Amino acid sequence: MGRFLRGALVVVVVLAALAGNAALRIYHDYQDTQQHRFALVRDMARLVDEHVRRTVRTADVALDQTAAMVAEAGGPQKVRDLKHWTRLREYAAQAEGADAIWIYDADGRAVLESASFPNRIAGFADQAGLDALRGGTRLHIGAAQPVRTGAQPLVFPVSRPLHDDEGRFVGVAAVSIRVNHLTDFYTIPGLEFDPLVAVYRPNGEVVARHPEPEISAGRSAAAGTLFQSKLREAPEGQFLAPSPLDGVLRIAAYRTVPDYGLVVLTGIGRDEAMAEWRTRTLHTVLETIVGLLAVLGMLAWGLRYLDRERKAQVALAEARTAVERTSAERDESARLAAALDQARDMAETARQAAEAANRAKSEFLAGLSHELRTPLNAVIGFADLIAREAEGPVGTPSYRQYAANVRDSGQHVLELINEILDHARVEAGALTVEEGRCDLEAAADFAVRMLTPRAERAGVLLSAVVAPAVRGLRGDDRRIRQILLNLIANGVKYTPTGGSVTLSALLEGGVPVIRVTDTGLGIPAEDLDRVLEPFARVERADHRGVEGAGLGLPLTKRLVELHGGTLALRSTLGVGTTVTVRLPAGRLLPAAPPATVEASPIQPAPAAIPIAIPAPPRAQPAPPAPAAAPSGPLSILLVDDDPTVRDMVAGLLRGWGHRVIAAANANEALVVLDGTEKLDLLLSDVVMPPGMDGTELARHAARIRPGLPVLLASGFAAHAVGSPAGFGPDVAMIAKPFSIDDLRRQLARIAGGRTESAIPTQAVATPAPTLRPPGPPRLLIAEDLSINRELLAALFKDSGYRIDLVADGAAAVEAVTAGDYDLVLMDVQMPGMDGLEASRAIRAMPPPRGDLPILALTAGSSEEERRNCRDAGMNGHIGKPYDREIMLRQVAHTLAAGRSRTGTA
Repeated sequence: MGRFLRGALVVVVVLAALAGNAALRIYHDYQDTQQHRFALVRDMARLVDEHVRRTVRTADVALDQTAAMVAEAGGPQKVRDLKHWTRLREYAAQAEGADAIWIYDADGRAVLESASFPNRIAGFADQAGLDALRGGTRLHIGAAQPVRTGAQPLVFPVSRPLHDDEGRFVGVAAVSIRVNHLTDFYTIPGLEFDPLVAVYRPNGEVVARHPEPEISAGRSAAAGTLFQSKLREAPEGQFLAPSPLDGVLRIAAYRTVPDYGLVVLTGIGRDEAMAEWRTRTLHTVLETIVGLLAVLGMLAWGLRYLDRERKAQVALAEARTAVERTSAERDESARLAAALDQARDMAETARQAAEAANRAKSEFLAGLSHELRTPLNAVIGFADLIAREAEGPVGTPSYRQYAANVRDSGQHVLELINEILDHARVEAGALTVEEGRCDLEAAADFAVRMLTPRAERAGVLLSAVVAPAVRGLRGDDRRIRQILLNLIANGVKYTPTGGSVTLSALLEGGVPVIRVTDTGLGIPAEDLDRVLEPFARVERADHRGVEGAGLGLPLTKRLVELHGGTLALRSTLGVGTTVTVRLPAGRLLPAAPPATVEASPIQPAPAAIPIAIPAPPRAQPAPPAPAAAPSGPLSILLVDDDPTVRDMVAGLLRGWGHRVIAAANANEALVVLDGTEKLDLLLSDVVMPPGMDGTELARHAARIRPGLPVLLASGFAAHAVGSPAGFGPDVAMIAKPFSIDDLRRQLARIAGGRTESAIPTQAVATPAPTLRPPGPPRLLIAEDLSINRELLAALFKDSGYRIDLVADGAAAVEAVTAGDYDLVLMDVQMPGMDGLEASRAIRAMPPPRGDLPILALTAGSSEEERRNCRDAGMNGHIGKPYDREIMLRQVAHTLAAGRSRTGTA
């Protein structure tokens, strides 16, 4: 019997090995074949790209020659003679694949063509293209269309506008290129497949397509995977998807043609591409079946000899079993009874332990809630009483702002505690929402304001835009704020320095949609569902340094679902993540009456805030005036390489009644500036990689259109502290993210021809003066957190010192280089250049700036940290939290020691 079992086991192992080997061969063959096909279509796409680019380039050159000829003759009507017709035929011969070159007048009527003289009576067939050329488009490539004569039925036009010496539009020059010039090129000798090769316009219209070029003419592939998703992810790539034109599933590759905006696509039908693999798979399966049959035949032959022995062994085993069964059953019954009693005891113990754990958990959460809510409620309550002046005026408006900061910070801590308690309520099924009116713009403003310090430390740019149509919602206002806070904080947490987090709230199909998009690390596709589970984290090397318990997204998803909405994630590694929240249309509320003062949904973080505080007494400054509304609509050229920011700002400006012309880079902006378009303002981003940046574009704008106002936007301190005076009197700067009030003031200044409002813009700092005027000692304070800068300004108020505040070490070094100070107070931990590095840079300066006393502002108390400060050249340190009396004594002592060393009074 044992020999039989061993033999059968060997046979089973052999059969499994044969089948497994065949499956492995088929799988590897499939992978290799598919990779080869993707590589083939990728190489074909590269060849098509080069061919299309070369063809359009030759047509572009021929059109430039034609335009020069028309300008030399004095207009389109002056070229209707044999001499100019002969030159036109020469130009047409230089354009690859050209059917003819046409010259049309300003109304689109044909004046001259290179194929016949006199020309055929015809008009410019593409009315939309004619309107685009008349509006300033330099080069227009049209879709495929039938030619009027000849055997080949399809051409596509490449056109450019004609202008007279004064820049007026006088006509169009167009090259009609034969579609078969492109499709015949794709017939590669020796290629075993009949590939799909297509050229599309940016909107998806077919320019050329093989096979079936005639059927495809005039159709659009905009509904396909290529234009719906792939082109938005990358300018080139590959995918497997059915064609929207013929429904064939293809292995495809695509590329965008630089400078001309065309998209080329090559593909092979999946069935055709994998035909050889299927044939090889069939052969492999047949070979494996033959091998299996042979092994099974050997097994059957062996079984005939072992059958008698097996039967005898079975009979003997059954006899032994019958003898032993009675005793075994008796023993088993006793053992099962004992095990059952033991299991009952263990179950009862486990139940009691679970009940005790639940009681302990409830008692812990109740105690935690009480112990944390009590002091926080006191902080929030007393701060709110001060902010609202419940017991009468406090005298100084600054105290109300300080109290508001304390109240908001305490409220934020309380909401974090509530997040833990809410998660416990979610587990118990007891979490509910309190219905009411919710101001979504105010909620976004609160979230951005609360997270701005954290974003400053991380070097991340925050922005938020809420469309007026979705501002009023029915829901739980506190929960809506909690949703926005969690999503933006999560984006900041996983976004590297230099990135951005954008919140947008729009109305799509009658449904309010909130999106939070970051340019962070991204989430692997296999982890998208797991991160929505409590305490789940993505375990990757670049995530290990990020703190978090994994409660934010699951709790946010539950809060959205309690409002009847859905939360979805879309993420690409190395590109970023987009969280989309869709709420029911029934939660939209009618617009509320306009407020007297509009709240800004975007508050920029100050880069440097110079503040002078002389000895008392001093009159309080007048409160800032409300932002002025623009006095009339403007024609604005908006330039920004980030499509999300560009679309949001354009929507905001159009909502205010302005006319917006959007450009993705400086080159597109120069085309508009060089045209005849009426412009009242150039609003451009400063950093636009690669190529020309905003400052260079401003200089070209001053040359092309003298007197055109220019507004440069930047979210980086290095730009915000710079003065625009070097660019000319018509250039101003504004911080990103935009302050609504600040942007309105700038537009009002330009629209009304008035000077800029006297209200200071926080993000644009006044450079330190080069010479210190006589008077009280002047201090420079470097602190990256805005709330700490505000606290330090309050602590030094009425101290007799004059202070300047900057936001990082680099700004401190620039301020010391440009101005004269008596003492520097330097925060140690700052993003970018920290306090230690800035102190070393100051010590490297020649005297007297290099000998300037420096005191460290630090929360660290270890000897190692103090030694690092001394090694960097600091003269002492002031510990956090600050004590005003100790700080003033330390400053006075350091100033006195510095004067004694220099011998000054």
